[in-house]
Amino acid sequence: MLSYEHYPIFEQWKRLPDGSWHAEDIKSAIRKRGVTLAELCEQMGVDNRAASKALAEPFTKGELAIAQYLNVPVQLLFPTRWTADKKRVRPRYAAKYTTMAELLS
Repeated sequence: MLSYEHYPIFEQWKRLPDGSWHAEDIKSAIRKRGVTLAELCEQMGVDNRAASKALAEPFTKGELAIAQYLNVPVQLLFPTRWTADKKRVRPRYAAKYTTMAELLS
């Protein structure tokens, strides 16, 4: 099973009441590696607003790009938006899923 303990990046981040991570923590981790969100998108080959959009609302391409760049599983980085088996939680059918945030709480 995936665990936050295997990824030291999470130790310094603030967890929100719903189990997700604060967007500014994710953004600062990217900036600490010396790139902007737009540069990250360019490196990952996605639209230049994908990462910033993913920090504000569910956006699969941006979430995957950020997770890949930070070398963290997407379901741990965005636990309210993904299931443990790496399936996307669709907001319309959210009640049918068990998110990573629910599993790890």
